[in-house]
Amino acid sequence: MNGTNNKNVELLEKENQLLREIIDRIHEPVSVSTKEGVIVLYNSESEKSEGMKRENVLGKHERDIYPDTNGKGFFDQVTKKVIETGRPLIEHHCKYRLDNERLIEIFIDSYPFFYQGNLEAVYNIGPNVKQGNVFVSRSLELQRKVNRENNTKTAIYHNGTYYSLQDIVGRSEKISKAVLLARKIAGRTSPILIYGETGTGKELFAQGIHNASLFAEGSFIAVNCAAIPETLLEGLIFGTSKGAFTGAIETPGLFEQAEEGTLFLDEIDSMPISLQAKLLRVLQDKVVRRIGGKQQKPINCRIISATNMDPFEAVKKQRMREDLFYRLATVTLGVPPLRERKEDIALLVQFFIDKYNRLFGLYVGGCSEQLTKMFEEYHWPGNVRELENTIESAINCIEVGEKELNLRHVPPYIKERFGNPGVDVFIPYKEGKLHAILMAVEKRVIKNCLDKNGGNVTKTAEELGVLRQALHYRIRKFGLYQK
Repeated sequence: MNGTNNKNVELLEKENQLLREIIDRIHEPVSVSTKEGVIVLYNSESEKSEGMKRENVLGKHERDIYPDTNGKGFFDQVTKKVIETGRPLIEHHCKYRLDNERLIEIFIDSYPFFYQGNLEAVYNIGPNVKQGNVFVSRSLELQRKVNRENNTKTAIYHNGTYYSLQDIVGRSEKISKAVLLARKIAGRTSPILIYGETGTGKELFAQGIHNASLFAEGSFIAVNCAAIPETLLEGLIFGTSKGAFTGAIETPGLFEQAEEGTLFLDEIDSMPISLQAKLLRVLQDKVVRRIGGKQQKPINCRIISATNMDPFEAVKKQRMREDLFYRLATVTLGVPPLRERKEDIALLVQFFIDKYNRLFGLYVGGCSEQLTKMFEEYHWPGNVRELENTIESAINCIEVGEKELNLRHVPPYIKERFGNPGVDVFIPYKEGKLHAILMAVEKRVIKNCLDKNGGNVTKTAEELGVLRQALHYRIRKFGLYQK
């Protein structure tokens, strides 16, 4: 009999653990309080929503966690009402403050729990209103991903984009954090400034954010501010009115074309300062007037901008107005260079091989061990774009029937960028203090790279991934003056 009882207890414990784990995976805050108001369950989504740890919440009274201010605490607005009436509150709008004075606003469903006819507890389910857009955005993004997978004839979305955040390849910590931040900010409406080196995938992130946002049904309109002359750029962005200049016609600008969508201003630091002032006025007033026009039109679009350099450096060098920077950079998103996420190189290599297999009708399986090692040791100044171009170039050189990319498929000019794999840039190990050994290795690496680049400091700094000023310091430090 005891064996049966023990088995039943074990089954109940197992079932209880399973239910708690399921509740912890639900993407909505769930909490349970006793009829006295003591919190006995608080899932992980509740932690995220309210910014508190469950160990600091469980076992405490709601009035201790949510201070009562003239009957406006959570206990009085929700739990007490359910206990007194014995009826659920559905989509109940509730505002309350945490102990740190942070205001929480929710639409909550609260239900009474009866056991053997007695009301014993109250359980609550309901999202934080300010996080609601995140759930909506994520759902929209997943739906668009399904739609694209079901329609393999085209890789382009109806809004003019090619990519979603799902398409970003990589599992490294830095790229994962960047994607996570992109998902968080996609559901809001604040302007975003993306910064990162050339070839890191800034527009991919911009398109991904657009497709994960509430603006996704609108158009994604992109313009490279460095590629268009100032005289044309102004009319392109703001639009023109008939008669504004000889041959001018009524033309909507990019702000109007991006209505209820996203306007992506790439290389914003290349926009002339005079034009930046006009852009700032539009962003401040939320209205645009075409060149030569008199009518002002309200704008309703999300602004995402991008720069290839540190935005603070752009402001310091007066390539970007400081007031425009603060208007555009409500949220900033840094895209890491490939040399800082080398653990993703193998994934990216295979991704591009698969891509060009489909395009060229080939069946290349992967890379040789030697070529993969070279890829992982190279610093990739052109980042992911350079890696893709290298893979495409190599695949064009492969013979019919070959199943593996190797060094002979890489064109000579690309091999030169990799350096001579037969030359060891490191010194042989010798006894001594670790600091002295590392200094000798650093000196040898810098000397080899300087020699390869004919003493060109700018190119050497770019290849080594250091600032030019930092390289000059090391050259002086090691006495590596070029003759």
